[in-house]
Amino acid sequence: MATAVWPTTLPSRPLSSSIGWEPQDNKVSFRPDVGPSIDRRRSSAVAFEYSAKFPAITAAQVAIFETFFHTTLASGALHYLWADPISGTSYKWKIAAYQISTIGGGLHELSAKLMRLPGAAV
Repeated sequence: MATAVWPTTLPSRPLSSSIGWEPQDNKVSFRPDVGPSIDRRRSSAVAFEYSAKFPAITAAQVAIFETFFHTTLASGALHYLWADPISGTSYKWKIAAYQISTIGGGLHELSAKLMRLPGAAV
């Protein structure tokens, strides 16, 4: 099965003022009965969690996004290819959660929690 790509009919980038990201916790700690914790790295590859809001979208684009998420990505179980909004490098991504709000004038706001998977897409 081919890897999905972000639909070209949706905004290609989130609003730059709305992007936030952080690496997933990559440390495992063991707390012995006495002394400081013993820590180790969990993995050599770290995923990043992003939050983003996209420019206003129409009702038709809401339908396109929801079809992409629920059908193409199997309700978020599958990944897709998309350019990192900061670096422009293509990565594999997953949509962890999303929210759509009505903002008036027939437009909607799409907010999403995204996960950038480790390693650039090849």
